[in-house]
Amino acid sequence: MSPTRTHRRQPRSLLGALSWLLLATLLLSGLACSRVEEEAATGQEVKPPVEARASADPAVATTGDVITYSVIVEHDPEIAITLPEPGAQIAGFRIIDLGQDEPKRIGERVVERRWYELRADLVGSYVLPPVTVSYRTSGGEDGGGGEGDEETAETAEAEAAETATISTSEIFVEVQSVLPADGEAADIRDIKPLQPLPRELPWRWITAGIALALLLLAAAGYWFWRRRRPAVAKPALPAHLLAFRQLDALRGTDFSNPAAVRRFHFEISEVLRGYVEGRFGLNATDLTRQEIIPLLANLPGLDPQPREDLEQFLLATDRVKFAAFDPPPEEIERTYELALGFVEATAPKAEATEAGGPSTEAGRGPQEATRPAAMGESSGEEAA
Repeated sequence: MSPTRTHRRQPRSLLGALSWLLLATLLLSGLACSRVEEEAATGQEVKPPVEARASADPAVATTGDVITYSVIVEHDPEIAITLPEPGAQIAGFRIIDLGQDEPKRIGERVVERRWYELRADLVGSYVLPPVTVSYRTSGGEDGGGGEGDEETAETAEAEAAETATISTSEIFVEVQSVLPADGEAADIRDIKPLQPLPRELPWRWITAGIALALLLLAAAGYWFWRRRRPAVAKPALPAHLLAFRQLDALRGTDFSNPAAVRRFHFEISEVLRGYVEGRFGLNATDLTRQEIIPLLANLPGLDPQPREDLEQFLLATDRVKFAAFDPPPEEIERTYELALGFVEATAPKAEATEAGGPSTEAGRGPQEATRPAAMGESSGEEAA
C-alpha cells in the first residue's frame, strides 16, 4: 500500500469511530427512555442503575457485643461494580471476622454484600465512614462492520462506557456500658444472717478428710521415691527434623474444603515460624511479617535466596489468613514448596559419621531420610 492511500484512510477511521460513538450514545439513550416509559406505564418505581447502602446490627450495643457491619450494593446485571475494602477506615472497633457473600439475583437486579463482625471494648459513640463504590456501565452492542472497522468499533465501545461512583451514608453506633445508669445493680441483695451450726459431728466429712489425707501422704511418698531416681532427659528433636515431620502431616489436608485450606495456611505458617525461631533464634512466632522481614538480613547463615523465599512464603500465607484470599491449587502447592525448600536450604549440614557409628537408611543422610515428599510427589513405597 502506498503512503498516499494510507493517508487517505485515516479520515475514514476517525469518521467510523465517531459514527460508532454516536450510535452507542443514541442506543443507550433509547434504552433508558424506553425503560423509564415502561416502568411509568406499569406503575413501578424507577430505580437508579446502582444502589449502595450500609447498616450496623445492632446499632446500639454494649461492650463485648458483636456488631455486624454490612455494605450492600444492588445493581443492574449489565453493570460491573468494584467493592472497596473499608476495613482500614473502621476505627474504634476490633475486626474479629469478615467475608463477602456470593452475588444473588433478585428479580432483574443483582445484590452483592460484604460484611464485617466488629467488637468495641470502650463505651462511646462511633461513626462508621461512608463507603464509595465505583461502577462501570457496558458499551453499546456491536452492529457489524468490515475487518477494517474492528479496531474502530472497540474504541467506540470503550468510549461509550461510563465510570461513576456512589457512596453509602455514615452509620452511627452507640456502645453502652453493661452497668446501670445510676451505678447501682438491682440484682445485688444483702447478706443473709448467720445460721447456727449443728451440734453433732459431721462424721461423713471427717472420714472423707482422713481418706484424702492418706491419699496425699501416699502421693507425697511416691513423689519422693521417684525424685531419688536419676531422671533421663530425652534429647530434643532438631528444628529441621521437627519441621519436616509437621510439613509431612499437613499433606493430608482436604484441599477441597475452603475452611481446611484456610486452616492449612495458618498451620504451615506456624510450622515455618517455629522453625525460624528454633534454627536462627528469631522470635518469629510473636512477630508480624512487617517486623520479621527487616530482621532477616542480620541472621547469620541465611543466604539471599532462602531469605527471598521466606518473604514470598509469609506474603502468600498472610493473604489467605487476613485478606480472605481463596488460593488455587497451584498456589497452595507453591506455598508448600516454598516452606519445604526453605527448611532444606537452611538445615544444618550433616556431619560425617564416626567409624563404627550408626549408619543411615540406604546410605542416605539424616536430612534425606526424613524429608517429606512434595505435594505433587509420591513416596518410594507407593511408587514400588
